[in-house]
Amino acid sequence: MRAACLSALLLGTAADPPGVQIIFEGVRMDRYPVRGRDVAAVRAALDAARVRDEQDGTMVEAYTHGRIQGTWQAPARADHDAPCRPEAVIIRYSATMRLPYLAEPDPLPELAQAWRLYALNLERHEAQHLERIRRALPRLAEAIAAAPCTGADAAGAVVLDEIRADGRAYDTETEHGRREGAVFPPPRTTERRQDD
Repeated sequence: MRAACLSALLLGTAADPPGVQIIFEGVRMDRYPVRGRDVAAVRAALDAARVRDEQDGTMVEAYTHGRIQGTWQAPARADHDAPCRPEAVIIRYSATMRLPYLAEPDPLPELAQAWRLYALNLERHEAQHLERIRRALPRLAEAIAAAPCTGADAAGAVVLDEIRADGRAYDTETEHGRREGAVFPPPRTTERRQDD
């Protein structure tokens, strides 16, 4: 069900630019188990499962990798002196989202509550990465379509670099989602434990 929600988010309602087709091919969910009977054990399991972010080298618990492929055709031209502009621009996009799940059959209520809050905020952060890419795809298509045929691929590469830079900036701004609440244990849980 989560993948269906993400598909709707990514498809959005924006119309493709004329002569352009943007095709969303879906999100592959890569969920990995995290085990532990208490907050400290789950935190240790998350630490052990971290992977290095390809963009900035930070160790992260979740990531979203988008795959964008653009294709276009050169027009059949009767007038060889006419400028060549790409036609039939097609942008295909797919993604892989890696997220943890709590693999405890009957977690204690405090652990379950802390996990729900963390998991919700983490998934929202990763979904925002997808949304930011989705919003940039028409700009990518327009850059390719507006360029001369000899520069279309280079024009697309510039926008792809901008999309990657935007993802890095978003992670820097949010500290990979921590400022959006993607922290385990959530601060409220930590405060309650210290007060006990």
